[in-house]
Amino acid sequence: MKPLATRHSLPATAGFHELPHDTLEFLRFGLARVPAGEALELDTEDREALAVVIEAPEEVLIAAGGRELWLPPRRSVFDDAPGAVYAPAQTSLELRGPLLAGVFQTAASRSDGGVTHAILPDEVETVERGDGNFARRVSNILPRQRPAARLLAGETLNPPGNWSSSPPHKHDRQAPPEETRLEEIYLFRTRPQQGFGLQHSYHSGGPSRTFAVGDLDVVTIPAGYHPVVAAPGYELYYLWCLAGESRDLCWAPDPAHAWVDSPPR
Repeated sequence: MKPLATRHSLPATAGFHELPHDTLEFLRFGLARVPAGEALELDTEDREALAVVIEAPEEVLIAAGGRELWLPPRRSVFDDAPGAVYAPAQTSLELRGPLLAGVFQTAASRSDGGVTHAILPDEVETVERGDGNFARRVSNILPRQRPAARLLAGETLNPPGNWSSSPPHKHDRQAPPEETRLEEIYLFRTRPQQGFGLQHSYHSGGPSRTFAVGDLDVVTIPAGYHPVVAAPGYELYYLWCLAGESRDLCWAPDPAHAWVDSPPR
């Protein structure tokens, strides 16, 4: 049976802190902390990349493939819409501080992903999903409609006590159009910062795993259903990215809980 979700903690020091490369088959993640007046250089080699601004007290400059791309400041993920830079394979990136950013990468050929470009906050579609205590706000940073080879990315914001990725769904089997195999990574933030949420991960009729997630924890999701809930009194945010065998996002709901979207009368 495929492995379930795993929680990771990254250092709080300056630099580029990556998850181990064997964490997932398709998807990589690194957290970039760049102090004011400094720059961090990354080479994507044979991978396309997406750098998403998490915090930046002033306008952000990211140089990519010989171009200088500017993004507006972001006070926090709870107050401002996201900005990002997409870079195809074989493109160097230079992130200039002060900046905190999440960088996702996946294997791709140079010709597959389109051109280097900035994604400005007013270009990001934000929608309300769910109802009641599973209502949440979702921002689609790199949806299927934007050019890329494999990556899909966005953000989810849970109000205090609310669920997301709910009703539970999975995307670990390549059988389109019913389901596609896509790995996923979550980067969490909480407000107030000492808050937490719970990440549940399970196979129907099989093993399960549940753990607390705190500010700047990272969760890798290779397979299984994976709902999330915020603790009462705390907003819970997560930056998410997917990559896998195709760029079509087809998820399969857990049949035991699918009725929640359309309650029986």
